[in-house]
Formats: sequence, structure tokens, C-alpha cells
Amino acid sequence: MKLRPYQVDALQAITNKWSLGVKRQLVVMPTGTGKTCVFANLPRLTPAKRVLVLVHREELAQQAADKIKKWNPELSVAIEMGYLRDDNNSQIVVGSVPTLSRANSTRLQALKPEDFGIIVTDEAHHATADSYQTIYQYFGVLADTSHILHVGVTATPNRADGKGLAEVFSEVTYQMGILDAIKQGWLVNLRGYKITTDQSLDGVHTRAGDFATDELANAVNNAQRNELVVKHWLEKAQGRTTLVFCVDIAHAQAMAQTFKSYNISAEAVWGDDPKRSEKLDELRNGKLVVICNCAVLTEGFDAWQISAIVMARPTKSQLLYVQCTGRGTRIPDGINNLLEARADNTPIQKEDCILLDVVDATTKHSLITVPKLFGMSERMDMQGRTVTTALDYFNKVQEEHPNADLKNAQDLLKLRSYAVSVDLFSFKWAEEILGASKLQWHKSTDGHYMLYLKSGRLNVYEDLVQKWHVSGQLGEKINHVDEHNINDLPEALRIAEEFVRLLCPEEMTLVRREARWHKDVASEAQIRLLRRFRIPIPEGLTKGAAQIALNKVLRKR
Repeated sequence: MKLRPYQVDALQAITNKWSLGVKRQLVVMPTGTGKTCVFANLPRLTPAKRVLVLVHREELAQQAADKIKKWNPELSVAIEMGYLRDDNNSQIVVGSVPTLSRANSTRLQALKPEDFGIIVTDEAHHATADSYQTIYQYFGVLADTSHILHVGVTATPNRADGKGLAEVFSEVTYQMGILDAIKQGWLVNLRGYKITTDQSLDGVHTRAGDFATDELANAVNNAQRNELVVKHWLEKAQGRTTLVFCVDIAHAQAMAQTFKSYNISAEAVWGDDPKRSEKLDELRNGKLVVICNCAVLTEGFDAWQISAIVMARPTKSQLLYVQCTGRGTRIPDGINNLLEARADNTPIQKEDCILLDVVDATTKHSLITVPKLFGMSERMDMQGRTVTTALDYFNKVQEEHPNADLKNAQDLLKLRSYAVSVDLFSFKWAEEILGASKLQWHKSTDGHYMLYLKSGRLNVYEDLVQKWHVSGQLGEKINHVDEHNINDLPEALRIAEEFVRLLCPEEMTLVRREARWHKDVASEAQIRLLRRFRIPIPEGLTKGAAQIALNKVLRKR
């Protein structure tokens, strides 16, 4: 067994930060990239101490224990959950959070804090819940004086309720994005389609950051919508092993029955379904083509055979959406890396995953869809293009038309004409930028702040533990910018702007919002360039407005 390069990097980052005294660390890696392999290799950091791995679901406990044992055959591994107990003071304990967090739990008290050197929290986006806090308080891991290394791992870039993880973790030690994993061949690409319905969601309320389940089920579980979903699946994903995410049990059962009416082998599963394991085995071995589920296969279910995801359950939660889509991005067993396999002409049983977004009508709610997950319009129809292809084209069009507001663009194939048709010269700066900087920082759809210059681009963003980062490149690689762990947005902007002053001072005037020359009439050279790029010229165009529109275009030419 051999770790992948990024897994080695993650372990090295954890080790390095621990040596510097960072004891509460968070690691962010996409589903399917082997987070368990990373924390399964942590016990060697404290060979004289025990390790506790916290999980919140039965499936996760057994999977974690099995994987840890494979990487550490010489160590004893026990599960503390239900009828399973750690009776022999095993070196590694996989503990169920519901079991250990019960009031006055004797099972928690049997685990002596002084015996443990490492605590791992799997699916760490749950770490702010009271059940987890009970365990953390018992072990004292939230205190700066704690001797325990606490490592949280998660595939989710943020929490559904918007609550940060800074109260549990002090630093994001290592982060790998799903797009990087796809481009590097560790995950399959996502190929997106939009299914538009006439069903209105405006009457559905929001609870805890997402749609109220009962109201949502009433709105979307009807024969017409269910049949529309199946017809689109037949057209775009027929024959692919498929997971359909539904609102509740009745919706899952109705969707499965609709698939069956078209002679598709399908079943519904739910939390206490007595035949759940049997049905999932049938999906893995090909006896079932479609599984319709509600709130049960978002975490802890791994089957590389899944090559189509249907989001029949609309959601406002990026956390939930990432969990659902992650079920389909795993590469086939026996393939270590897709790029290497293709280069060696190795047969590959799964090259991509089709994602069908069912997009209902709404004027009140913002839905999470695969385009929105990657910074595009939530209602964008990727027309079956892969995420990497669609995003490359989207970014190219955005750079050609830097002030075109593309948040309402709905057709990838018509994106460029849409960008030209909107008013490129009207731009509203984010309020938080107005008070913190005098430069032209653009806020992107994913919450990042971008500064575009002729020599490059700077990016300012906040991570999961509320630390700010400055990244980018100005000119040659020697001028690469990479600053981390900044306390707030104004400080991050100040640091970024200091890099501009140091590395390309001649551009400071060009990117000021209120420079005097901005009010002058646009020059003939600017107008010629705008026409060259087929950008319509509004009456009374100023130099400042023209410069904003041309900045990113000129930088790429």
C-alpha cells in the first residue's frame, strides 16, 4: 500500500504544523481522495499514545476501522459503538459520537484523556454540534494547554448553517479542491445537465439554512415531475449506475416506482429500511441500476460504480450538495490515477459522472447546482459539458468581458453573446470593499475578492476557520504571492496591495477606483480596443469605465 503524493503532502503539513505548536488542525479533501488513508497514518506520530477516531454513523465506523487496520496491521483497533466495545485498551479506538456523547456516559469516562495523543474527527463539518462538544470538553482538546493533537477531516468547504469551525479548529492545515483532484486524475469529471420544471418552490420555507423538508416534499413529489426526471435520465444517463437523491421516503418510493414503470431496475432505500444493505449490494454488482434514497447515502456510502447522480431533491445547502455529488466522483477500483491509466492505455470502466440537476421555478430561493458549485450561474445549463471544460470557457468569457454580470446566464453555448448583450460598464462594488480599500476589487460568486492587473491577478478569500489568504501571481513565477492565516479582510487587502506596490508599482494608478483620470472621456485607443473585442460603446464612456472593461482582456493578450 502506497500513499498518493497529495496524501503525503497532507501528512507532512499536519506534522510540520504540529511541530510548530498547532494542535487543532483541519484537513479539507474531496470525497474519494482518501481522507481515511491520511488519518490512518497518524498513529505513528504518537507511538506511545492511543488514538481516538470520532465518527457519527455506523457505516463510517466500520469503514474507518477496516481501513486503519489495513494500514496498521500491527496495531489493535476497536470500535466503541452499540454492542461493540473497547475491552482491551486498544491502541486505536473508533468511537461513535452518539454513543460517547450520551449524558454521564460511562463509555466515555472509560477513555482516559492522558492515554491519548491524537483525536481525529471524521466528517468534521459536524464538529460544532453539542454531541461533539461534549467529547471535546471531556478530553480538553479545545484548550490551548492540551497535549492532544486534534485533526478534523472533511470534504465539505463550508457548513450548511453558515457557522464557522474556528471554535474547534485553529488552522486549515491542508486543503485540496475537487477541481484540482479532477484535473490531476484522482477523481472523474462531472458532466452536467439541467432539467427545468414548472414546479414552483416559492411557497416553501427555509429551516436551518435549507428547504423545510415536509413543505418541499409536498411541492416536488408529483407524478408529472417524477416522470420528467425519468425521461431525462433515459435520454442522458440510461444504463449508468445511478443514485437519485430525494426529499423523503415517500418521494424516494415514488421515484423508484416511476423508474420501474419504464422497465428500469430500481429500488428506494431509507434510514431504517431492513433491506438497505441487500439493495446496495445489488447496486454494486449490477443487479440494480437505480437507487432512490433520502438522507441516507450522503455520507459513508462508497461505490465507484456510480456514474450518474440525479438531484431530484432541490437544496440551498452547499454542504449537502457536495456530499451528494461526491458519491459519483470516485475512480474505478484498480485504477490509481486516471491520467496515468490513459497514458498507459489501461482499460477504464468509468471515465466521468453525469449529474442531472432538477431545477424548479423560484423567485425567492437560491439553489445549489453543479454550475453554482464551481462559481457559475445556478441556472446555467452546461449542456453535457464537463465541469473543467465549462469552467474554462466561463472564465474565458468573463475575462473577455470583465464587468459583464453573468450570474443570470442560463445557457453555456450562448454565454459569449449574453456577455456582450449586458451592460458591461455598470458595476457595483461590494460594500465591504468600499470601506477597506481604494482599489478595484471584484467580488466573485464564490465569495472571493479578485484584483485584475496587466501583470497578473490577486485573490483574497476566507477559509473554514475564518482565516484570510492572499494568493496569485504577478509577472513571472518569481513573483508568486502566497500569504496565509490573516485575521480579517482589511488586513488581507492591505497585504495584497503591498505586493502590488512592491512588484508592479506602475499599476497602482490603473486599479484605483477614484483616480482623477477615470472621469475623463475615453481615449480613442480605448474605444478602438473595445470595438476590436466587439464590446458596445455606451454614450459618454469615461476612461475609468473603459479601463475596467479592458483590464482583464488586455492582460490575456
